[in-house]
Amino acid sequence: MARKKKDKYAKYRRQNPEKKKRNRIFGTIVIMILVAMVLAEIGLFQEKHKLEAEKASIEKQIKQEEERTKSLEKEKKYRNSNAYIEKIAREKFGLFYPDEYVLEED
Repeated sequence: MARKKKDKYAKYRRQNPEKKKRNRIFGTIVIMILVAMVLAEIGLFQEKHKLEAEKASIEKQIKQEEERTKSLEKEKKYRNSNAYIEKIAREKFGLFYPDEYVLEED
């Protein structure tokens, strides 16, 4: 007696055409949803990298502005010092201390 091998997929082949059509439609919809999710993820990935690059650029600008602020503070401190006031008085107004001798070049 030869036993017939049971076919696991026989019941799927015997399904009525209406059910097969419904299964294909359902499978197509699932695949479309998965494709949409992958495309959305790709868009989010690109947006993330764009925002990270923008963040790095802004952080670089902040660092530059902080350095500029330090430089301006240093210059402000120097301009409020007596050394700067004396320098400007000598250069622009030709003023000197009473006990100083001025030598000029020809």
